[in-house]
Parts: sequence; C-alpha cells; structure tokens
Amino acid sequence: MKKQKLMRPIVDFAFKALFGSENEESKIILIHLLNSILGLREKEKIKEIIYLNPYNNKEYENDKLSIMDIKVKTEKEEIIDIEMQINNNDNYRKRSLYYWSKLYSETINESKAYETLKKCIVINILNFNLLYETEKYHSKFRIMEIEEKYELLEDLEIHYIELKKFDDMKDIEEMDELEKWLTFIKNAGEEGKEGRIEKIRKKDEVIDMAGKMLEKLSADERARQMYLAREKALLDQISAKKYQEIMLQRAKEKAKEEGKKEGIKQGIKQGIKQGIMEGKREGIKQGIKEGKYEVVKNLIKMGVDLKIIADGAGISYEEVMKIKEKAEKEKH
Repeated sequence: MKKQKLMRPIVDFAFKALFGSENEESKIILIHLLNSILGLREKEKIKEIIYLNPYNNKEYENDKLSIMDIKVKTEKEEIIDIEMQINNNDNYRKRSLYYWSKLYSETINESKAYETLKKCIVINILNFNLLYETEKYHSKFRIMEIEEKYELLEDLEIHYIELKKFDDMKDIEEMDELEKWLTFIKNAGEEGKEGRIEKIRKKDEVIDMAGKMLEKLSADERARQMYLAREKALLDQISAKKYQEIMLQRAKEKAKEEGKKEGIKQGIKQGIKQGIMEGKREGIKQGIKEGKYEVVKNLIKMGVDLKIIADGAGISYEEVMKIKEKAEKEKH
C-alpha cells in the first residue's frame, strides 16, 4: 500500500493543526519549538501554555484565507503569537508591528493600570526573504535606545525566521534544537527529503512526536481536503500577485516606449519648426545679398565710382570688382 503523502508544515493550515491543537501532544511540541526559538535557559524555559485561539476545523471551512496564527499564554502570563507565512503580502514589517500592538493592548483592561500590561512576543516564520539588511535567518527586535543601546522595556519582542536563508543541508550532528525544528518544518512533506526527516526524527524524540502527529493528520481525509483547499488558495494568491507584478511591469515598459515615441514625434516637430525658422533667417540673408548685387550692378552701369559704391553698400572694393566682372560676363 502506497504511503500517504505528508502535509507540509510550511502551509499554515498544517502548521496550526500540528502545533495549535488543544491536546497534550500539540502543547509539548509547541513548547519545545518556542523554547528553541526564544533560546531560553533551563530555568527560564516555558513549561506551560494555554491556547487562546486553538485549532478548530469548522472555523476555516468557509474562510480559506483567514489568518491562521497560534496565540498562547505562558505560566508567566506572557502572550506569544506564532505565525507561518508563505506570502509576502502588504508591508509585512508594519503588519507584524501592528499585530504586536494589538496583542499588547489586549493585555490590559480599561480599569487597570499600565503596570498590568504583559510582555508580548510575535514570532514570524517566513518562507520568503524579508530583511534585506542581513543574511541571518533568525532576527530578533526589541525597543532600544539608539546610541547607548539599552532597552526601554522588554515587553516588545518580534522574531523573524526566514526559511529561504536557512541552510537545511547542514550536518545534522552539528545542528542545535532550532535548526532541527526548522529542517523539519521546511522539509517535511517535500518529495526527496524523507530520508533527512527520518534522521532528524531519530535525533530528537519531540520532533519524532511531531512527525507521528503529522502522519496521523495527513491520513485524516477531512483535514487533508481542507489542507489542499488552503494550499490552493495560497498558491492562487501568489500567482495573482505575480501576475499583477508582470502586468505592472509591462504597463511601465509600454508607457516608457510610448514616451520614447512621443519624444521622437515632439523632436521631429521641434526640428521642423527650428528648420523653418533657420530657413527664414537664411532666406532673408540671401535676399539681402541678392538685393545688394542688383543695386551694385545698376550703380556700376550708371558709372558711379567703384570706391563710392563699396562704401555705400558696405562691401569691399574687391567684391565690387567681382560684381562688375560678373555683370560684364552676363552681357555676353
């Protein structure tokens, strides 16, 4: 019997169904993943979480493009939101900051003091490149004083994990917990990567638990149909965005080409106009020249002194002599 193809955790539906279901196994693997992302020391590690928006099949049946984040509260009452994204929609930097601000504002009631505001951490796992300023795949942001680099407070923490920058072909023996998790998330369900996933699972019992859960989830026909519908909707969204980008580029190129044509037309018009003006000027000059020739020729016929003619016409004596010679030739 052919083995069931696994869902890919980089599709947010599968990611939430795997890490966001309100059962003990999902809690165990999510806590393990969060501790590896946050790099918490043993005494600081998260031990308990409460799902604030657990995975629910019915919730997404009629909304194939809803936000499928996972929101939890820890035993320290910190709020953590983790989201898997394959599309770079809108301005994602501002989007994630806005989402953090909403989370933060939700941790206080109107009658409570600001002191009761809780730390909020937003984790974005992205299957696209967002931060062109760095080659690191994991970037963490807080509010810092610009020059002296001290923290205003620790309540804001935003993580970006860019899977495209992550080297998933690193030697498994040298991988830390986060790298193993990212290799699993990035490669599970990908054709040709099954052997590598098996090796990762053998190295970590919690990731192996996640692998077994993914196999079970992938065998659920109802969940699989919802996953496929979600995957198609996301791919259609990517295709639509690429099509818009292509059409926009074509429109720009066409406008540029039309601009060139219009520029050539205007250049021709301007050239003709300039040519006419130059022609007029040249014609006037030629007319004056021809007019002078006739006047000088007539004065010569009348026997006027040649030097007097030169001074009166504003030309040299030699030019008067040339006109005289030309006039005499014209007689013959």
